[in-house]
Amino acid sequence: MKLLKPKLAAGLAAMLLGASAAIAADDAALGAADELRDRLSAMPANAQCDWFVQRMSGQQLARATDTQLLAILQSLESSALFCPIKRMVAQTPEYEFLMLRRERVRESDALPDTPERMFVRLRHAPLTIYARWEKDGARAGQEVLYDAGKDGRKMLAHVGGMFGVVSMNVPIDGAIARAQSRHTVRDLGMGFIVAQLEADLERSQASNLPTRPASVKVVRDGISRYAELVYEHPGMPPYYAKRTRFWLDLREPMIRMVESRDNQGEVFEHIVFESLQRKPLAPNAFDAKNPEYRF
Repeated sequence: MKLLKPKLAAGLAAMLLGASAAIAADDAALGAADELRDRLSAMPANAQCDWFVQRMSGQQLARATDTQLLAILQSLESSALFCPIKRMVAQTPEYEFLMLRRERVRESDALPDTPERMFVRLRHAPLTIYARWEKDGARAGQEVLYDAGKDGRKMLAHVGGMFGVVSMNVPIDGAIARAQSRHTVRDLGMGFIVAQLEADLERSQASNLPTRPASVKVVRDGISRYAELVYEHPGMPPYYAKRTRFWLDLREPMIRMVESRDNQGEVFEHIVFESLQRKPLAPNAFDAKNPEYRF
């Protein structure tokens, strides 16, 4: 045992030195902040997109210094900043996620103090969505199932609670759905959020207004770091929001948080994505007879 301890200590020291060398190599590969600004600003948007995707997948963004990250965020076009997420959505046929959502359905409503926690399964082609409201929320136990391949105008739904035993086919944009959200079930997922941002940026471009974030910074939530992007727009409508704040994950292509404010500066929507699993879903993931479900 006496001989093993020095060997173990030497092995740990070598591992730590190796990790430090890898981090130093990443820093050198990314370059100093001024070099990053010069290099990225000279790239067309599609090249910026490729560069950002590669540095994220290689975990160089996760290991970059705050100074390096700020230089990167300040130099990239909006299309490049959201490129990893857009590609992930396009390349992932189906996935499931957990989200926390607070929303003012009507202008006169107050933003709820307690978010609704939702579990969602999504398939892109044809668009098929299962959503369940988890415990402790006002709509706990409620479920919806939507299949555009069967009927793009309706969804199967039932209310939560002990009396939620009757399932009905209801219009996705009917009175029952609109009483609960500004959105239809089709709007669940990160693809819609990115598409909404792109639509607003296209409006700004058509009006010769800035399309880059009004502000960028690196923020921390516990031990995690995120890129915060804030977009300011002339007003709503026609824009979706007067002000939108995003937190982008630096380790994987994922929006962690999005917050939207109205013309008065009040939050009308706040969404947090807790987790996302990109994986093939079970054959009965969108079957109303799935024993996990209560339809």
